[in-house]
Parts: sequence; C-alpha cells; structure tokens
Amino acid sequence: MNNPTLNIPLRRQIRNVGRFAQIINVFARHGYWSVIQRMEMRKVLSADEIQEASSESNEATKSDANPTARLEGIPAHLRKSLEELGPAFVKLGQILAVREDLLPIEFTDELRKLHSNVDSLPFDVIKQRIQEELGPEKMSQISNISPAPLAAGSIAQVHTATLLDGTNIVIKVQRPGIKAQIETDLDLMGTIAQLMEKYIPESRFIRPAQLVQALSDALRSELDFIREAGSLSKMATNFEEVSHIHFPTVYWNLSTSKLLTMSYMSGIPTDNREKLIAAKIDVKKLMNRGLTMFMKMVFVDGFFHGDLHPGNILAQEDSEIGLLDFGLVLRIAVRTRENLAGLLLCLSREDYEGMITHYLEMADPDSSLDIAKFQHDVANAISPFMGLSLKQTQSGALLWDLARIAAKHNTPFPQDLIIFVKTMATFEGVATRLDPDFNMMNQVEEFAGEILAELYSPKRFQEQALSIGRDVASLMRHAPIQTRKLLSAALDGRLRMNIGSPDLVKLTKSVDRTGSRLSVALIIGALLIGSSILTFASGSSQVNVGMVGAGGFVLAGLLAFYIVVSILRTGIF
Repeated sequence: MNNPTLNIPLRRQIRNVGRFAQIINVFARHGYWSVIQRMEMRKVLSADEIQEASSESNEATKSDANPTARLEGIPAHLRKSLEELGPAFVKLGQILAVREDLLPIEFTDELRKLHSNVDSLPFDVIKQRIQEELGPEKMSQISNISPAPLAAGSIAQVHTATLLDGTNIVIKVQRPGIKAQIETDLDLMGTIAQLMEKYIPESRFIRPAQLVQALSDALRSELDFIREAGSLSKMATNFEEVSHIHFPTVYWNLSTSKLLTMSYMSGIPTDNREKLIAAKIDVKKLMNRGLTMFMKMVFVDGFFHGDLHPGNILAQEDSEIGLLDFGLVLRIAVRTRENLAGLLLCLSREDYEGMITHYLEMADPDSSLDIAKFQHDVANAISPFMGLSLKQTQSGALLWDLARIAAKHNTPFPQDLIIFVKTMATFEGVATRLDPDFNMMNQVEEFAGEILAELYSPKRFQEQALSIGRDVASLMRHAPIQTRKLLSAALDGRLRMNIGSPDLVKLTKSVDRTGSRLSVALIIGALLIGSSILTFASGSSQVNVGMVGAGGFVLAGLLAFYIVVSILRTGIF
C-alpha cells in the first residue's frame, strides 16, 4: 500500500522508523490522534502504519464515549502514554511535572504520579551483569550480594552486598540495553519537538526543543555512573569541614560507567514524621541544617544536588543528615549565583524592579518583552504577600508565581533555575510539615545577604582587579608587536579587510541585478534602433533585410518581457 503524502526525506532522517511508529500508536491509543495529524507526523508513516494508528485512535474513542470524561482524562492519558513508552519518556514527564510555570496544574499534578519503578530483573541477570563489569578478580572482593533488590528503577537496579571484611555496600547496576534504547528515544523526541514547534505555534512558549535538550543532558549524565561517582566525591569534598552532613563512600576499584559501588548509608527518610519523633530526632535542628546545606551548595559551592526529595535526605543520629542519589547534580556560575542571591533579597524587600533586573540577567528574554508590563504583573502577583510576617509566606510559592509570569511573557525560567525553585519549594514543604514554625524565607534572606556581601567584598574586588590587571598586562605586551605588523601591512599594500554582512550581500546582489537589467535594456534599445533602420531600408535593398529587422523586433520584445517578469517577481517598481 502506498501513501501519496509520505515524506521520504524526513522518514530517512529518522533512525528508527519502527520505534517512531510505535510512539505514534501509543499516543493515538490514548486519544492524541488529532494532535498527531496536526503535527503532520502521519507524513512520516506508510499507509499501513497510518491505518494501524488510526485504528488505535478509533478504539480509544469507542472505549471512552463520553466527550466530557475524555476531555477531563487528557492529563491521565498523557501520563499513561509516557509510562508505556519507557524510561526516557517517563523522565520527560518528570521534568514537565515541575514546570508549573508552563503547564496547567491538572497536568503537573497528574505527571507527578509518574514513577520509574518497574519490575525487577531476575537476580541471575543482575549477577551476570555485575560479573561482566567487574571481572573475576574484582568479583572475588565481594562475599555476598542480596538477591532481593533494594530498589528497581527503569535505568538501574540496586542491591545490597558485603565485602570480604564485612563492610556493607550497595551496588547500582545499569539495566542491559537501556543506554541504546534511551539514545534512540532521545533522537526521536528531538524530531517530535521540531514538528511541534513548526506545526503547533502555541506550543512554542514551552520551548519543546529546549526541554528535550535538558532531558538529554540529564539522562546522559545519569547513564554515566563514573560521572555520578565524581559528582558524589566532589560534593563530599565540599562538605569535608561540615561534620553533620554525610555522604556515601565510592569504591572506585569496584565501579565502572555502568556499575557504581558505594558504602551503605542508613537513616530515616525526612518525610516520616512518626519515625523521626520515635528516634528522638530534633526536626527543627534537622531542617535548619538541611537548609544551610542547600544554601551552601547553591551560593558558596555553585554545585548543588538537583533531586533533594525526602527519600534522598536521610535523618541520622543526633539530627545529622545523610545524602543519597547524585545522578542529577548541577553547576551554577558565579554570575548566576550573584543574580539569584540578589533576586531573593529583592523579593524579601519588595523591590520588583530589582527582581526583574536580576532575573533577566539569568534568563534568555524574548526581544518582544515589555519590561514595564512584566514588572507590573510581578508587582500585582506578589504584593498581596508582602507586609505579612515571613511565617505567613512561602518563598517557593512566590518564586513559582514569578516563574509563571515570566513564562506568560515568553521569557520562561531556564531549566537549571527551575530545578533550584523546585528543590527549594520541595524542601520548604517537607520542613513546614515537620516544623510548622519553620521560617525559610528569613533564613534564605540572611544567607543571600551574606553571599552578596562576600561577592562584593574588598577581597573579591581585589581578586577581580588582579584578573583584569593580568589581562591588561597581556594586552600591553602584545599590542606594540601587533601595531607594528598592522602598520607594516598598510605601508606595503598588504592590508585587507573582510567585511561580512547579510545586508551587504543583499545589496551586492541587488546592484548586480540592476546592472544586468540595464545591460539588457541597452541591448533592447540597440535592437530596436537597428531593426527600425533595417525595416525602412528594406525597400531600397536587393537583400530582404526586412525579415532581419522583424526578427530584431521580436528578440527585443522577448528581452523586454523577461525584464518586466523579473521586476514583477521581486516586487520592486
């Protein structure tokens, strides 16, 4: 069966057409066939593939005949589609779940239900995988591996084990074939994102291509366990002098890019209030230490844990903290830290102009942004909370309001900044549930002020001055030599300047086109004059020059017609 609309070039660009068709079928089955048609994704499919997807859509419509119920179920169907499509799509949904600035609340609430837990692999498969990665010599250092998984995710499975000396460890093992599967899906997601931006203009404000790129960066980082081990070690080094924050120890000799071995860390998840109280944990001290830890990561180290949910923050004896899972760790440049601290201070001081200024320094504003309107909307959204005691406000909620307004003005928060806001809001939620008197905004303001004071301290200016001085000294050393070369080239006639400009190229082409038309016009004039002379002279000549003159008139007419058509095409008269 042939498909007359089949886009062969686009189909050839897709590395795995079968998987692409499978993705379309899944979304069609969950009621998204109209979106698929609008994106013209069907042009990539053969007629048989279109028929299959259309049938899936029809079956979905029959099974949910109530239009109202079907409309209300769209978010749930999106979640189910992503779960069915596997790890990469689940991760995409988890990224979208925190984009409350971009998606309606019913979508983000539904996508938060996404989980990456899957059926665990048989222990024989896991054991073989470990043996392949470590080899016989290193395997001999491990005395026992628990057959029951400690956790089973879509990317990796975790098992406890012991070393020969009795030390408890955990082994994180990457699922076989998962990397190739994710790479294929990321490639197809990029194609889908491009089609969305091309055919669904209203989707452009969420910047699908950027979201897919953020997902690609996060997943590729998560798939490299050596990188995760490096992030863990780096963060542990940053907290060497903080005795109440603990990190697992990486066993580098028992780790590879697909297998990570760490010391076992015990503790109570910080969202389990009953267990914390039973263990006599001082929750106020625990949360204050946790917030100080997060602020140090962000503003001092510029290297923070991007997934600080309660399961990754363990409460230990004497209200100390143990951290887990370093697959998502982000770096923040000094300039961004400076602006983020300034934004938080301006937020606490009701300085809306300052907030906008600091935000735009971090974001990628659209050229059409109306800054005055942006400031006005921010003031209207946040002013009702100002003047209240800090206990009555939630800094995470205020930052989400700013994020939504920024997205409305087509200047959405960068993904790294969204992860900061999400982490901050999550931590604030856990802290206030454990301790209703927890005052996050007050501590954030105090910490941000200290960071800005440090960034603008005389010592900091001295460091910047030394850096600038080195650059100036380098320039002064090389400037005389470069100047002599420049003058020598100018005096010898070897000086050349290359100027590249799209407008200049257009001007050059326009001049060339005009010159060509003038040349043709001169030829037409010459033909007309010559043909007229020959025509009048035909009566006195023995040679029939009249025919030659008539031919000249015809040729002149054709050339004139060509010039007129050329001018009409350009639209310039």
